[in-house]
This record gives sequence, structure tokens and C-alpha cells, in this order.
Amino acid sequence: MTAIPRGLRRAQSLIEDAALVMAGIVLLAMGGIVVASILGRVLFLRPLPDDLLMVGLLNVAVITLPLAYVERLRGHITVTVTTDWLGTRVKGALRAFGAFAMAIFFGGIGFMIVRRMPDEIAKGAYYDGVLQIPTWPMKAVFGFAITLFFLRLLVSIAQGLHTAVTGRDEDAPASAHGEV
Repeated sequence: MTAIPRGLRRAQSLIEDAALVMAGIVLLAMGGIVVASILGRVLFLRPLPDDLLMVGLLNVAVITLPLAYVERLRGHITVTVTTDWLGTRVKGALRAFGAFAMAIFFGGIGFMIVRRMPDEIAKGAYYDGVLQIPTWPMKAVFGFAITLFFLRLLVSIAQGLHTAVTGRDEDAPASAHGEV
């Protein structure tokens, strides 16, 4: 086991599970918006105002909130044609490197988006449309989700380095345990 305290790992897992549940609820809300808009169009010849904008904005939550959970399960799409024959230590080093690269990339994107939020809140920025939906709430959700993902990537880096040093992969992917 890596040097990360069990209580901290458990708390992080609970937050990731909650983010996954929130993403599911948001997905159901998206479906409700689409159904309500279709029914409004068919029955009353009036769709919900800004329905496409709302669904597009909610997509942010559906896509980003589960990222940390998927990383915890090592569920991201990977191609292992050339790495399957490598040793456990090398796989750990490659995992740490991949998580580091993702942390730099996604952390940079998250930082740039969240950095602009105070200005948008102060200016009252909104998306053009009937409802004038403010821009900052989904950026806040995005920032939260990317922060959670970034923290999980730090854990993945630590686990990968631990595997590279010790040669033991104690945090094997879920598919290695028969869980899918």
C-alpha cells in the first residue's frame, strides 16, 4: 500500500462516488429536459426555451464528474499491445508518467477555466438566450470535477511510483480482480 493514509483514501473515494451519482442525476435531468422540450413542441408547438443550451451545459457535468472514479478503477481506454510484455516495475513507471502527463494537461485546462470565473461573476456574464443562463455555474462544476480528477491522478502517480520501486502492484485495476 502506498504512503497515503487509509482515511484520506476512503474520503476521496466517497467524494468520487458522490460525483458519479451526481453525474447520473444530471444525466437523468438532461433526459427530462429533452422529453419536456419534445412534449412541449408536439403538444403546445412551443419547446422549452434554451433546451439545447441547457443540455449542452449539463454535458459538462456528465462528462467530467465521473473522471476521478474512472481513474480510480483504471477504466480509461488503453492500448496495451506493446506494454503487456513489460515487467511490473516498468508498467508502474509508465502509469506514473501517464498520470503525470494527464495531471499537467487537465490541471492546466481546469486552472485556466476557473481563473476566469471571478471576472465572469463580477461582470454577470451569461449565455445568449431567453433564460440568460449565467456562465459561471458549469465552470464551477468543471473546476470541481477537474480538481477531483487531478487529486486522483496524484494518487495514481504515487501508486505507479510505488509499483515501479517495489515491483508490487497492490492497487491493480478492477479488471484484474474480475470486477467490471
